Amino acid sequence: MTSDNDFNDMHVDASFTTIDTHTAGEPTRILLDGLDRSPLDGESVRAKRKSFAEEYDWVRKLLMKEPRGHDDMFGAVIVNPCDDTADLGVIFMDSEGYLDMCGHGTIGVVSALIEQGHLSAEPTIRVETPAGVVEATPRYAEGGVERVTIQNVTSFVYDATTVPVSFLDSPLRVDIVYAGNFFALVDGEQLGVSVDTTRTDDFVDWGLEIRAAVNDELDIVHPFSGEPDSVSITEIYESSDGADRSIVIFGGGQVDRSPCGTGTCAKMTLLHESGRLAVDEPYIHESVIGTRFEGRIIETKEREGITLTVPTITGTARITGKHTFIKDHRDSITSLSIDSDEG
Repeated sequence: MTSDNDFNDMHVDASFTTIDTHTAGEPTRILLDGLDRSPLDGESVRAKRKSFAEEYDWVRKLLMKEPRGHDDMFGAVIVNPCDDTADLGVIFMDSEGYLDMCGHGTIGVVSALIEQGHLSAEPTIRVETPAGVVEATPRYAEGGVERVTIQNVTSFVYDATTVPVSFLDSPLRVDIVYAGNFFALVDGEQLGVSVDTTRTDDFVDWGLEIRAAVNDELDIVHPFSGEPDSVSITEIYESSDGADRSIVIFGGGQVDRSPCGTGTCAKMTLLHESGRLAVDEPYIHESVIGTRFEGRIIETKEREGITLTVPTITGTARITGKHTFIKDHRDSITSLSIDSDEG
């Protein structure tokens, strides 16, 4: 590991260089330097993530949690890809753990690495994620990246179920959709409230309860890999004649400020399954704070009787800062949360 000359090396155990971005309001802290990547064994980025979680979960906590981060922080670790066709590999992390795929994070990574000269400004960039390889198509303007379109992994409707919840007298209908992560999608009409920021705390509590109830109800197995899985994200949506709006809850109660890239893909896949969104029809998806992604299903396929969509999302990321974070061996507080006694 490396340390910065601006710091007293006698006190620095570790030093990490990051670029921070936001995509439609949602942060991504991109770890560039300071990590000894040699222990990250594996024949895929998914396997490397497992190695990272075993060897360097303390780094995730250091960069994501207070006092350097916060409960809603999101991050990405750049690794060498294992797929021969990929230009880079990315591991996604948050204050509570890891996700298989992230649309807003991929937009942030591609935009920042190109603008900072760490990645060539190519027409198409292939990114290996724990969910598989996705394609990024940057659009350039004024010497920088203006927008990025991500072609996500193939997505599908997995199941539908009803679950009892404490905040409703009747069972709640939930659609389970895979779009790089397994989502629990809930029509907000069942809750009798609008999707806006006035009841964010309620949405967080409801989202976590819904996720737990679905995972208790269903034993989810990915139909093609055969691997056991679970719902990691709850998306509560509100339909309208203009842009559909949603609030996305993940991690330990994090609220996505963006419309959520994989969440947009999941919602489009559900709409297509019900005949409400055609192939190549533009779809505008709005976050709880009003920021937007443009989505589109560019193709559908059939596999083992399951309809697969090939979804894309387009959004803009901007760099918010470049940082060097250190771990001082005299500092007893390396990571903490207001809701836990972890230090």
